[in-house]
Amino acid sequence: MTYLNPDQITYLLKVAGGVGSLIGLGIVVSTYYRNERWKRAEFLAIEMKEFFAALRVQKALVLIDWGERRIDLLEDGAPTRSSVIVTRAMQVRGLRPHVLLVGDGSDSEMVVTEDGSRHDTFRHPEAAIRDCYDAFLDGLERFSSYVKTGLIDISSLRPYIGYWIDSIASPTSNAEDAAWCAALLTYISFYQFDGVVWLFNAFGKDIAPESSIYLTFLSRMVDQQLASDLAGTVGQAYPRTTP
Repeated sequence: MTYLNPDQITYLLKVAGGVGSLIGLGIVVSTYYRNERWKRAEFLAIEMKEFFAALRVQKALVLIDWGERRIDLLEDGAPTRSSVIVTRAMQVRGLRPHVLLVGDGSDSEMVVTEDGSRHDTFRHPEAAIRDCYDAFLDGLERFSSYVKTGLIDISSLRPYIGYWIDSIASPTSNAEDAAWCAALLTYISFYQFDGVVWLFNAFGKDIAPESSIYLTFLSRMVDQQLASDLAGTVGQAYPRTTP
């Protein structure tokens, strides 16, 4: 039978201690990352709960989901007068960049200021539509910043907003839906929701003015003059063609 000398015993004890330390370190690291994942998941769940609880965000989601729908759109009217039937065409009018407002009274209202000057403005329902989308897009901007800083990742965000990203940027053969998508993407770029553009791209949806997604929506609009006007507001040359 072979016996270990004192030096060999000391060496083995050191090795055993080192292995034990590594195992202990591994447990600590594993526990740390597990706790971090839990904290991030909890943080994201709270953020999403607040986002989807916001009244204007809820209305924006209805606007995205339906081509025509009666909703309580107006916030400062009596309950019986706040309900409005919203169509894709109304949304397109509301989402136009303000520089496209015209003064012929056909699709905008005139406001007379104290100095007697007259200015075009959006009708009340159209302005309310813009407010709802602003709330929705502000939320996406915030989520984009969280992803950029590594606080959350796209994979954890996808179950919450992936459906809405796809609803906005997926191909459609419906001319009214295409006009709405084009108007919304124009709105996003014109008003510099750059984080939203970045977030869509992270989801695999390039919605920049030069992208094929945006140009395809324009090409499927019935009103090609409006398509050209929308593109012009975001610096994109778009030829007017006969439908």
